[in-house]
Amino acid sequence: MTHPAPPSAAHHRLAAFFGLTLQTLSVVFFARLTIDVGTRMMFPFIPQFSQGLNMTMVGFGWLLFVRSMVGVTGPFFGVLSDRYGRRKLMAAALLSQAVGALGLMLFGGWAAAVWMFIFGLALTIFVPAQQAYISDQVIYRRRGRALAAIEFAWASAGIIGLPLIGWMIDTFGWQTPLLVLGLFSLVFAALTWRYLPTPQHRSHIEMNLAATWRVCRRPNVLATIGVGLLLFLGVGIFGTVWGIWLSADFGLPATALGIVATGIGLGELAGSGGASLFIDRLGKRRGSILGLLLSAGALLLLPVTQSHLALAVGGLLLIGVLAEFTVVSLIPLYSEQAPEARATVFSLVGLGVAIGVSVASPLTVWLWENSGLTPVSVVAASGLLAAAGLTAKFLQESAS
Repeated sequence: MTHPAPPSAAHHRLAAFFGLTLQTLSVVFFARLTIDVGTRMMFPFIPQFSQGLNMTMVGFGWLLFVRSMVGVTGPFFGVLSDRYGRRKLMAAALLSQAVGALGLMLFGGWAAAVWMFIFGLALTIFVPAQQAYISDQVIYRRRGRALAAIEFAWASAGIIGLPLIGWMIDTFGWQTPLLVLGLFSLVFAALTWRYLPTPQHRSHIEMNLAATWRVCRRPNVLATIGVGLLLFLGVGIFGTVWGIWLSADFGLPATALGIVATGIGLGELAGSGGASLFIDRLGKRRGSILGLLLSAGALLLLPVTQSHLALAVGGLLLIGVLAEFTVVSLIPLYSEQAPEARATVFSLVGLGVAIGVSVASPLTVWLWENSGLTPVSVVAASGLLAAAGLTAKFLQESAS
């Protein structure tokens, strides 16, 4: 009779470092990677997807706006996650992405808005439930590195996923990546349901509507929404302006912009790695404030690089590192603002993020066309400085 081999020493060290088993870490990471590829895949290939759906690029832009604004429904799903369980919502999010992706393959024109809405629900539902799930599983002093390890998926989606999407579009057509994404979403929905352990909800309680409303009115929770909004207003402005700026001032073609995007993705990976290694030792609150201040400073210096392409690209890569370090550092801090309603808090952050991202693009284009890069950088940096002030005054660090 054979017996399964005992876990290796490396396996035990990994579990001790992250506070999660390799199985749990792997399933959550690849499920999140599937969600992040779906979230990022549309933006670099707007011409191809809009043509495939028989829409103008402006019309397709409105579909992306619809998808971003789905985030305002986040608090509803956060309450469901706190009440009925994280795994159920995570699996439902992956199913939603599968349905939305497969629907976009079949229905063009403005009918695609329905499927884009369903597609957008995936990110809105999955991320708060996933972040609450990890927070429930891992003690606070290790939580930063565990959450940061999952956040590697965002950068990985840009570095690995987007080039594969482009290859599939050029080789097989615009519908192929949607089909592949839909199938992967179904697979990871099943794996999430089957192989993720039920967490021991350290602080989860059954909350009625009145209790949830009281949580939402706490000053630190309201400040958390504000931090998410202001942070992603700044991040969204940065993400919108750099391609416009490099095209206008340096004449970079799309291929060169893609190389810069890969560089920024590598910077984001470095930022996530830095947060994973250092944020638990540095302190979540202190590290988050430092990241916000440094990111704001880098944005304010960006106009100084306007006459030198190498300096401009270097500045963009630096902002990618600092911004991702800040985003990841704040996640475990969010988790302690109302531990009894973690998914609700994360979904409220998602609400702020959705508003910030939705406002960022039109605001950036308007500022660029009327005033140029300097006002764009000042507005983005101001949002980050305001977020640093809210973090310093209101957000609470756990004592455990």
